[in-house]
Amino acid sequence: MAERKKAVVEVTAKARARAEASELAVGSRLKQVREAAGLSQRELAKRAGVTNATVSTIEQETHAPSLASLHRLLTAIPISIADFFALPVSQKNALFYNADDLAVVSRGAADLRVLGSERRDKRLQMFIERYKPGAGTGDDPIIYDGETAVLVIEGTIEVEVGGETYRLRKGGGYQLFGRVPYWLRNVGKTEAVVACACTPPIF
Repeated sequence: MAERKKAVVEVTAKARARAEASELAVGSRLKQVREAAGLSQRELAKRAGVTNATVSTIEQETHAPSLASLHRLLTAIPISIADFFALPVSQKNALFYNADDLAVVSRGAADLRVLGSERRDKRLQMFIERYKPGAGTGDDPIIYDGETAVLVIEGTIEVEVGGETYRLRKGGGYQLFGRVPYWLRNVGKTEAVVACACTPPIF
C-alpha cells in the first residue's frame, strides 16, 4: 500500500511539473530561441553546463526547470528572462483548437478559457466563458481600457452597467467602449455560455 501511495504521489508530481512547464510554454520558447541562435540541444547544454537530456526534457515540456537552471540556459544563448517570456510561443498565423485545447484562465463556477495564448503579439483576444447558475464576474466591476464585445451562446445573463441592468438571452449581446464598469451574472437555471472578444488583449 505504501509503495502504491508513493507511486501515485510521484506520478502526480510529474503531472504537475508537466502542467507547469506547459502552462508557461517554457519548452516551446526555449526551442524557438535556441534554433534562432543556431544552437543544437547538445551545444546549448555544453555552454550552460547542463546535460543534453535536461535541455531535451525542458523543450518537450515534461520537466519544469528551476529559475536558476533557466537563467543558465538563457545566459548561454544569450537572452534575458524578460525578453524570453515576452516572446510569442508560436509564429503560426493560423491557430486551431478543440475545446480541451484552450488555455485555462479560471476554473470552477466561472470557467474561462482563451484562444491564441501562444501569440503574445496578438491584437485581439477571444474568451469562451461558462457560468454556473448564480455565478458571475464577482463583486468588483470589470473596468477595461479597451473595447469589449460579448455574444450569449447559451443561457440567460444579466449585465449591470451605468446603474442599469440588462437581461440577455441566447443570440443577444453587448459591446462596450472605454472604461465602462460592468458586472455579468448568470440569472438562469442552466449554465450560461458567452463568447467575449476584447482589444487590445488583456494578457
